[in-house]
Amino acid sequence: MGKHKRNLFKKMYLNSRQAILKFYMSVNYGAENFDITPEYKCLCLAPHQDDETIGMGGTLAKYHNNFDCICLTDGSKGLKDAQRISGVKASENEAISIRAKEFEKAMNIAGIKQYKILNIKDRSLAQGYKEFSKINFQNYDYIFIPNIIDQHKDHKAVSFLLYKYLTENDIHKDFKICFYEVWSTLGMVNACVDITEYIKIKEEMLISYKSQTTHRPYIPASTGLSAFRGLSKNFDYAEAYLILTQQEFMQLVENVYPIIK
Repeated sequence: MGKHKRNLFKKMYLNSRQAILKFYMSVNYGAENFDITPEYKCLCLAPHQDDETIGMGGTLAKYHNNFDCICLTDGSKGLKDAQRISGVKASENEAISIRAKEFEKAMNIAGIKQYKILNIKDRSLAQGYKEFSKINFQNYDYIFIPNIIDQHKDHKAVSFLLYKYLTENDIHKDFKICFYEVWSTLGMVNACVDITEYIKIKEEMLISYKSQTTHRPYIPASTGLSAFRGLSKNFDYAEAYLILTQQEFMQLVENVYPIIK
C-alpha cells in the first residue's frame, strides 16, 4: 500500500471516529419496543447468506409476512474460513451452491416467501452497484441493513450502495433505515424486538448454515447477544436496531466517511 493511500485511510479513520463520537454524544436514545404492524412492508438486505439470521433471524421469523429478503453476494468465498480452520475442501462454484441451499432452507424455516440472491461477487460488494440499483425500494417502509461500521468490507458497502442509490433516484416512499448487528454491535440502539417466542426458530435457521456453524460458534454467540439485548427490556431474548430516517442516514454516511462527498 502506497503512502498516499495509507494517509487517506488514516484521515478517513480519524474523521469517522470523530463523526461517530459526535453523533453518539449528541443524542440519548432509549430503546423502544419495535412492533411491526401488518401494513408495513420491510426489506432485509444481507451481504452474505447467514448475516440476516445472525443479526435478525428472530425478527424475520416473527414478522415473516412483512418481510422480503435479498442476499446481495454469491457466497463464492464463503467456505474460505472453513477450509482454513477445518480443512473443508470446496470450489467456489460448490460454495455458491452450498450457500444458496442453506439460505433457501433458512428462509423456509423463517417463513419468508419472497427472497432471492443477487449474486454480486463475494467480498466485492462495493463494486456491485449495477446489480444493486435494480432493487425496487419504492414499496418498502423499512430497509434493514448491517451497521454502517460493521467490521466487514461487504457489510460497510451496503450503506455506500444505498447512499448512492438514494442520491441518484427519486424515492417517493420515505422509508426508514434500520441498522442490525452482525460482526459489530451497535453503540446506540433505539428499537428492540422481543424474539423470546422465536429464539428456537432462530437457532434452527442458524443450524441450517452448516458450512458456517461447524467451525465457528455462531449459534451461541448470536443467541447470547439476543439474551443480552433482552436485558434492558426484561425480555428473555431480543434483537436491537438503530432506526434512522433517510435524512439522518444520509447525513451519517456523509459524516462518517466525508470522502464520499
